[in-house]
Amino acid sequence: MKFTRFFCIVLFLPILLFACKEQGQPDMGVTIQPLGDQILVEADTFHVRSANWLAPYIYSSPDSFLLGNFYNEHLGTTKAEIMTQLACPIGYSFPEGVVPDSVELYLYYSSWYGDGHSPMRINVYEMDKETFQYHENYPSNLDVDKYVSGNSLLSSRVITAANAADSVLDNVSGNYLYYVRFTLPEDFTQRFFDDSHYATLEDFSEFFKGLYITTDYGTACVLNVAQLDLTLYYHFTYQKEGKDTTVYNYKNYPANEEVRRVNRILHPDRESVIKDVDSIHYIAAPAHVFTSLELPVRQMSDTINQRIDHKRPYVNAAIMRVELADVPTHEWAMPPSHLMLIKESSLDRFFAQKELPSDTCAILAEMKYSVKADKYSYYYDFSVDQILMSELRKEEQMQEFVKMYLLPVTVEMKTDSYGSSSVSGVKHDQGMSMAIIRSAKNQAAPLKVSLLYCGF
Repeated sequence: MKFTRFFCIVLFLPILLFACKEQGQPDMGVTIQPLGDQILVEADTFHVRSANWLAPYIYSSPDSFLLGNFYNEHLGTTKAEIMTQLACPIGYSFPEGVVPDSVELYLYYSSWYGDGHSPMRINVYEMDKETFQYHENYPSNLDVDKYVSGNSLLSSRVITAANAADSVLDNVSGNYLYYVRFTLPEDFTQRFFDDSHYATLEDFSEFFKGLYITTDYGTACVLNVAQLDLTLYYHFTYQKEGKDTTVYNYKNYPANEEVRRVNRILHPDRESVIKDVDSIHYIAAPAHVFTSLELPVRQMSDTINQRIDHKRPYVNAAIMRVELADVPTHEWAMPPSHLMLIKESSLDRFFAQKELPSDTCAILAEMKYSVKADKYSYYYDFSVDQILMSELRKEEQMQEFVKMYLLPVTVEMKTDSYGSSSVSGVKHDQGMSMAIIRSAKNQAAPLKVSLLYCGF
């Protein structure tokens, strides 16, 4: 493709040179080359269709968890809950004569969104009906009743995020390590001190299926939970030099990458809160609202064929610029660093199978900015030339529109031994973010595709 594009440009340069002739100079280039063999280069702009699209779910694969409720006047309520298995020490045996002391759950959070002084009650339940399968994909709106009964409450606490009562001060940085601690019931503690539960991961998952953590009041704060640990405290006594020696110890059960974790996300009132405004659209995470687009490929094909006199078409460049209409000043609502433009037909498969971006299916764009008269403008540029080329080749099978989605994503990068970086993974953005973009009907800067193409 790069060679073809270069070939078109190289052949086009002599035409430009011959076109810049002096008055009275003979049309040497034109007379030598037959009219039917000329390379025609054209530029056009095509408007698209756009709309808000309420995402029903995303596939949840969180590196950290959101927990809490948050209400925004533009987007409605976001309710975030945690469902997770715990990693266990396979083949572990407790020391002889072990005496259980307690089991405590620690939720470590690095930050919060919203009002850190607003109270919230956190409830911890045991998943007592079903557990997760490690290699399955789970949607963010999964049915909690399939996994949890109403009789498995383990602990509750009322907290405020900014209160450091449970937290530890780092004397070096001067910052707090925030966490919430829950002491679990004594009968729950006793259950964990049976060595038979630790023979295999399957044995442990059957014994303890996981935790469900939710909040039941407060709509002003969401915690960003970076780590979750269940810790068993115990002691045992043994003889040393004829004397009893008591050892106090603990065992950690983390919610890490070895187990299945799901951040359950609900938006119970968004249908009534989000307003359709002609000039703007919202793109918000997690699992919230995306922008749907329709590219008029049939119109593009007809126009291109007419302009290049039905020669063989080639799209040299096709850029769709997505401009931010407004940059929120609230920290929780900052625009995502990356957006993805993906075909509707590829959306589910791309994330379920953990695919990588492709020029003909899913395209990444990073947020950029320009400055004019001390005014900043933020935008995302999508190069859609390969998508259009693949659609233009379909001819009889060509649809009138190609439907696509704009959605927020997080991008993982890798660096090879030569220092070159490349994309190694793309996930749905599972943090709190929001972009307000200009729509296809925006008067100032409507969504459109700017096209440069040639025929030869």
